[in-house]
Amino acid sequence: MKKIDDFLTDLSPLLRPEQIKTNPEDLAFYAQDWSRTLTPNSSAVLFPETTEETAQILKLASLHEIGVVPSGGRTGLSGGAVALHGEVVLSLTRMNSIGPLHAPSLSLKVQAGVITETVHEFLKPQGLTWPVDFASKGSSTIGGNIATNAGGVRVIRYGNTRNWVLGLTVVTMKGEVLELNHELEKNNTGYDFRQLLIGSEGTLAVITEATLKLSPLPRSTLVALFSLDGFSNLIRLFTECRRRFPTLSAFECLDSASMESVLEHFELPLPVSSPGRVYALLELENTEYTEVESALQEILESGLVLDGILAQNEKEARALWHYREGVAESILHGHEVHQEDVSVAVRDLEAFYAAIEARYRDALPGMNIYFFGHIGDGNLHIFIQKPDSMTKAEFQERAKESDFELFKILKSCHGSVSAEHGIGILKKHAIAFSRSPEELLIMGAVKKSFDPKGLLNPGKMID
Repeated sequence: MKKIDDFLTDLSPLLRPEQIKTNPEDLAFYAQDWSRTLTPNSSAVLFPETTEETAQILKLASLHEIGVVPSGGRTGLSGGAVALHGEVVLSLTRMNSIGPLHAPSLSLKVQAGVITETVHEFLKPQGLTWPVDFASKGSSTIGGNIATNAGGVRVIRYGNTRNWVLGLTVVTMKGEVLELNHELEKNNTGYDFRQLLIGSEGTLAVITEATLKLSPLPRSTLVALFSLDGFSNLIRLFTECRRRFPTLSAFECLDSASMESVLEHFELPLPVSSPGRVYALLELENTEYTEVESALQEILESGLVLDGILAQNEKEARALWHYREGVAESILHGHEVHQEDVSVAVRDLEAFYAAIEARYRDALPGMNIYFFGHIGDGNLHIFIQKPDSMTKAEFQERAKESDFELFKILKSCHGSVSAEHGIGILKKHAIAFSRSPEELLIMGAVKKSFDPKGLLNPGKMID
């Protein structure tokens, strides 16, 4: 404790009292993320408001050899923002200024603590958007999105977060401030540290500001939902829609168990007349209604789908999206749930799904298992609910065993054990299924180069 006390004493002249929290309620709240499976333990929560304050904090923490856990909206599911061993939590939530906007270059500068949805709302009147979008946009922060290279529902059209970041301001554990790439579209002058920092989960440096690359807001969007008899038909529908609609921006799926969970939790009616074993939700941008209506009618008549509905207006479109975006909430409500977030190449999706569905059915009889996710980029989420009759310890052991089999199947098709939630703490044991020993050695060397004392987000991703 003396080390922490000395650190906070040296820090107190640099920050206002309200920027330093040590009460138990704040320590518990800010040291945890949405994974909710780890017991948080932090010594203090600090709230810098500028890059300069962040630099001073990290420089002092390095001097006193205090571990620091960067924190944003804490919406991750891998334990990447959890303080476990008395570290100081560095919350960037007060770094929430927006601007300037430079419309001719389609760029916007923001601090790391700005909420994703706030950026969307700020840009909307300008006819612009930052096309990174997901269910947690109302809580997640820009810095966290960048640190985890967030994906979401429109990766099929726009790609991951790294495609939409022009420049970064970051602070190393030594307190050095680095301006990476500024706002350049082209910069061929050696290693791109900006891209290295994107997806590094706060293990190399703290992101304090970003220049975001923007896109024109779509003039219109059309949303449709289909019920289908099976996963193979779902893949065929995706192939057909991608061929017919160049502006396909999202193609999501949820199985029948996921749909039933949503219907029950939110007390909603089934949006189509014929229930299916799986459901597809698709979104198109800047496409004429008559063109889509005609094409979808052909798809219905082909027998590929059981039934479908095309939203007639924005209200109906939002209502259809709710069936997909409400899945996780409905499954998690009142239950202990084991979650997996994996991906394979789209070409391998059908075979992969068949293998894992059979494996889970045989290995975990009697458990509620849910499959949903982003078909357009090969990303599936797998949720397993703990039965009331099973102890927590038994459930975790069974889930761990099922994970091992899942990861072996993933490795056989060169898939990823973490598609969009990162490695953090909870996936560290599995990273070797997706990364070679040689890659892991290089990753360790990079970590040591940026953070030789191992003080920044210690224990996350790689030791």
